[in-house]
Amino acid sequence: MNPKSHSNFSSQRIALSIEYDGRHFYGSQRQANVRTVQQTMEDVFAGVFGTRSSVDFSGRTDTGVHARRQVCAFDSDGIDRYGLEIFERIIDRNLPEDISLRNIGAAVKDFDPRRDALSRRYRYFIEHGPRRSSLSRNRKYHVRQRLDVDSMKSALNSLPHTEVDWSAFAGKTPTYYCTHRTLMSTSLREIGSNTLEINFESDGFLPHQVRIMVGALLRVGRLKISADSFHLLLLGDVGSAGPAVPPEGLELAQVRYPAGLVDWVHSDGANDNWINNEHRSKISV
Repeated sequence: MNPKSHSNFSSQRIALSIEYDGRHFYGSQRQANVRTVQQTMEDVFAGVFGTRSSVDFSGRTDTGVHARRQVCAFDSDGIDRYGLEIFERIIDRNLPEDISLRNIGAAVKDFDPRRDALSRRYRYFIEHGPRRSSLSRNRKYHVRQRLDVDSMKSALNSLPHTEVDWSAFAGKTPTYYCTHRTLMSTSLREIGSNTLEINFESDGFLPHQVRIMVGALLRVGRLKISADSFHLLLLGDVGSAGPAVPPEGLELAQVRYPAGLVDWVHSDGANDNWINNEHRSKISV
């Protein structure tokens, strides 16, 4: 999609980059009778500004999944009344403790956080080895045995970076649902002696895809399947590459857009438009 004209920036379309702790949310998308990120934000805006606005997200996250940079947008006349920076403080002050506002910007009037996104990057954290940390238990998945990290890197690098059918790495989807996606980059980084950070960037993800991909990588790390045969899991039935790992180690790290859609207030807003170059190539470090 070509960048939209800067002349279309609207005083009423506002983009937000938010961070949230997913432990106490039943996912990001509005659902009846449960706490979700979308419903919480819409309730806050209604209470503060007196009108209810629908908040559109770049994509949904499941129950228990965190977000480092989720992008959302809504319509409001608050910019005219307050200005963006005051508007930012008003919003952040009224959000609950497990949601915080990282950035705010004026968006083009028809900005759609989901449809305009070029890619999304998720990352999963694993702590492996007999010692576990009680402080990181809500952000990392602990595996008691030491993993063969080199084999996991080899397996990750064997995945295709072209458009293919990823249904073997996904949960159940409707029959009409297209299961073809393009994996754009991957990386596996070792942090200290026992933490792994696994990154996936794609033009889109299927339900539970990242968690099933990590689950399959763990089978390699535990030497239950070989790195050479990892890519063959793509040929299996729906969801057969699993099992999926728990949600607590997963976060939506970033969403990438064409330049010119959002005029972010803070300088780190560039990071909300463009993922760093290291994530644009097929790497494992």
